[in-house]
Amino acid sequence: MTEDREQKLLGPWLTLALVIGGIVGSGIFYLPVALAPLGGSVPIGWLVSGIGVMALAYCASRIVSPDGGGLQAYVEQELGPGPGFIVTWMTWSSSWIGVPAVALATGAGLARVFPSLTPHLVALSFMFIVTLSLVNLRGIKAAGELNFVTVLIKVVPLIVVIALAALLGVQGAPLQPINVPPPTFGNIATASALCLWALTGFEFSMSPVGKIRDPQRNLSRSLVIGVGAVAIIYLLATTSLSLILPNAKIGMASAPFPDAIGLYSGEGPAMLAALAMAISAFGALNVALLGCGEMLYSMSLRGDMPRVFARTNGFNAPWAAQLASILLGFVLLGLNARKETTQLFTFMTLLATDAVLYLYSAAAIAAAIKDRKPLTILACGLGLAFVLFAFYGSGLKAFLLSVGLLGVGALIFLVRKQWITPAPDDQASVFR
Repeated sequence: MTEDREQKLLGPWLTLALVIGGIVGSGIFYLPVALAPLGGSVPIGWLVSGIGVMALAYCASRIVSPDGGGLQAYVEQELGPGPGFIVTWMTWSSSWIGVPAVALATGAGLARVFPSLTPHLVALSFMFIVTLSLVNLRGIKAAGELNFVTVLIKVVPLIVVIALAALLGVQGAPLQPINVPPPTFGNIATASALCLWALTGFEFSMSPVGKIRDPQRNLSRSLVIGVGAVAIIYLLATTSLSLILPNAKIGMASAPFPDAIGLYSGEGPAMLAALAMAISAFGALNVALLGCGEMLYSMSLRGDMPRVFARTNGFNAPWAAQLASILLGFVLLGLNARKETTQLFTFMTLLATDAVLYLYSAAAIAAAIKDRKPLTILACGLGLAFVLFAFYGSGLKAFLLSVGLLGVGALIFLVRKQWITPAPDDQASVFR
């Protein structure tokens, strides 16, 4: 590997930021509104989800290979090309379907700081996607460095709320009860399902093809450390928020974290917290666009998708794959702009929700096959049990939609054109 190419790879800190940046988006800042009615079940739900996702992240870390061939390569090395393609197809589809929603969340966060932007959310979303696409076209180092900055910003509101609750506790100030209503099995199941979605996204860090330095060390460690750190911060932040604000007030809030900060620090810090929320969604959109391009690029290298999407530019960015994924996102965003098609947008978003669980299942099974140590087998069992629990919690409709998406992927794999031009040697060598 040349020195110039080595300098373009992600090192340990940017890789860790990639894991965290894929998880922490806009969802965690609005999730307390949905969790508020569940009261004392919420901390238990975080523990259940945290343990389950940590087990899955550990399994994912065990299948990372020294060549850093990307998500598809990691799965197919143990389970074969069919499962490798299916989980990559499902995860890629989930990603580009979700891009418009993340872009709209970025615009909504910015509109809270600048209310005059509210009528222009769709236009803002297009602008965000175009801007971040240009960043990604300059290579993974540029996208990774931008992500590192947004990660530093996006965790600030969470840490401030944790510090506020700790300060109030030390000062002996009255805190709100968090066990109202008390825990029940049904509420714990609901809370766990809601918390799960806030902890997904680490799979984006597995998508880069040959772009992470020493992936078996850096990526493997980052998956475990990053997911664990985010799960702990989420548990502490949401619990702290419930100690500061009554659950009834959180349930009616449009932005509970800025509200809690503003209660004790004034409107200025609250506005800064709201701006950090918008930057958080912006950073997550950056990582999602990166993952979309890398996953389609990976499928194209193998001939599972047209070879045209395997083209790269001078920054080693898969420009054709990135642009194709972006155009698909634009179509959905345009449909959402028309009032009569908002139900279609909701349908497509629901279609994406369960898709990533197939990757988690495949990673757990592949880890058990590759690394038959007791800890890995235990993590595999916990991870698969949690995936089943997550399917149950997400509902029958989402599950059936994901099965339909799986069927489309299977059909593509069976009828894909075998005569597509073989990959160039310099691209194919990534997987040797």
